[in-house]
Amino acid sequence: MGFRNILVEGPDCSGKSKVVERLKNTLKWDSKSLHHKEGNQFLRYLKEYANAEQIVFDRGHISEGVYSCLWRGGVPFSIGEKKILDDLIKNGFLLIFACPSIEVLKKRYLERSFKQQIKIEELEKSRELFIENLADFSPIIYFSDNLQELDSLIELIRGKLK
Repeated sequence: MGFRNILVEGPDCSGKSKVVERLKNTLKWDSKSLHHKEGNQFLRYLKEYANAEQIVFDRGHISEGVYSCLWRGGVPFSIGEKKILDDLIKNGFLLIFACPSIEVLKKRYLERSFKQQIKIEELEKSRELFIENLADFSPIIYFSDNLQELDSLIELIRGKLK
């Protein structure tokens, strides 16, 4: 299958930004962050996904669903809308799930020197929600344990894109 784009998903403090940066530099692709913005979420993601070519996305509609559940008390997409977005990802995106242990997430959280939107006690729930929301996909799992694992991930992805 030819992958046109890459989507990197996972909870806060999971190593997504490092993966996105390495992929962007290695592949010479563009990158784009799709953190939450006000407005019609379905149309926003549909437009981003449909018009993308050789983009490494830092977050997507899966994050939107997780954090809408965690913070905004609802679901941002109808069942039909979610299916359309899921199908776009399944048919043209390489999906990477950054999923370190809860201990690693908390350690990284405490090491950060800036204020974060997520609270430390929400990290475990957000990780669980990502696992649930990614159950219908076959992502590449990145445990984000060390730089050797990151190097191996980059090589794996390069191989899948050839």
